[in-house]
Amino acid sequence: MGSSSGARCDALMAVVRAHGPGPALEWLLRGLPAPDGDFNRGLFFGFFAGAGRRFARAADGDFTPAPGELSALEAAGVQVPAAFRLSDLVRAALLLAATDVLPPEEHVGLVREAVLKGDTDERVAALRALSLLPNPARFVELAIDSCRSHVQDVFEAVACDNPYPAAHFPEASFNQLVMKALFTEVPLDRVFDWRSRNNAELARMAGDYEAERRAAGRSVPGDIGSIQETNP
Repeated sequence: MGSSSGARCDALMAVVRAHGPGPALEWLLRGLPAPDGDFNRGLFFGFFAGAGRRFARAADGDFTPAPGELSALEAAGVQVPAAFRLSDLVRAALLLAATDVLPPEEHVGLVREAVLKGDTDERVAALRALSLLPNPARFVELAIDSCRSHVQDVFEAVACDNPYPAAHFPEASFNQLVMKALFTEVPLDRVFDWRSRNNAELARMAGDYEAERRAAGRSVPGDIGSIQETNP
């Protein structure tokens, strides 16, 4: 694969090959879209769904990349590689391979389908992969909508250990993400690069929330003060 999508797909697949079970790898190579082949949407989503089962052991926590592999993933654009399960890397590689085959006008629809029609693990993998895809700003509406999910894992797939919101969310949407993280007791340190997006309105919102919690005799997130400290 010669494109940037292809190069990233190759980098992800190098790690997948090093850690994936042999039968699962053979299965995956049969479903990985090829630039010189026809794209079968139904077949693609069958492999996208099946990746969780085929790579289930790694998804349960057996995937520990070596330092060199972490560096290779970072070089490929995976800014928080430790947040990815092996099945997430597989699904990101599938999406990248698909964008290398499909015309650009079909990319958003494909990723949207992966997010809206998949199970929780499929949605999480697609959302974690957004920053790796070509022209990632195209997916901002999908990412913002996903932050409204009542499924905590889906929200955290966007909000936590993911460079996408800091890079692409408008201010109001980023502020809402940070506030929801506080509401749901997600440590602020897991919101990637939030300090670079801190702003006066976010500080005001956090201050109001803290005052409401104290007035009601409720606990206050321990890290909420850092928002005011970094934006006095």
